[in-house]
Amino acid sequence: MISHTGSLFNDGPVSHVVEAALRVQRSRGALDLGDELRRFVRTMCAADSSRWLFPVESVAALLDHTADLLRSKGPGFFPRTFTERLDEARDGVPGDDCLRTLAGLLRAVDREPEAGCADLPLADWEVAARFPELVGFGANWAYSSEYSSLSDAVAAFVEAEHPFCSETFPRLVADAQAVLVTFPEPAALSANVTRWIPWVSHDALREVIRTIDGHMRTGH
Repeated sequence: MISHTGSLFNDGPVSHVVEAALRVQRSRGALDLGDELRRFVRTMCAADSSRWLFPVESVAALLDHTADLLRSKGPGFFPRTFTERLDEARDGVPGDDCLRTLAGLLRAVDREPEAGCADLPLADWEVAARFPELVGFGANWAYSSEYSSLSDAVAAFVEAEHPFCSETFPRLVADAQAVLVTFPEPAALSANVTRWIPWVSHDALREVIRTIDGHMRTGH
């Protein structure tokens, strides 16, 4: 097994779709496969760059190709991690049939209007994929017992990152602004983001943006 082949199946869209089916299987009815695939498509289409780099139709085609490989070459061609996940997700259905079914469902979802967050709130994995800087800021700064307030944590973050501000600040501010624009109502913010990233509130996000903007005005 050459390394790039293993990465193709252990990382990236094929793995993510199989993991969606696996989450549903493990949930014992709590999750719906159609909803998880709607979340997957919504996440893939959240940015123009991701739609340009890897359209949903290409993911479906890759699932079909993986099914062909599984039938022609057998499970030994694939990394063990991938086949173990697929074996659990397929629930007794032949692996290649499972992959083709997932490809077909993905194409069907892609033809539907995008799922709105009011009807289908963001899942934890979806928030982590769409707003990774907010997740990271919480883990590294907001939840630290070293700081008595969010303001202190933000100030410490700014001081620690200076003078390499252009490498980290734009991504964090972009995540913060995106959440503010997407979820202007408190109930929507709570249902979609705060439940997964507890430090996030409208005031907290504005504090991050104000502090970073102030530093960039005076420190650069």
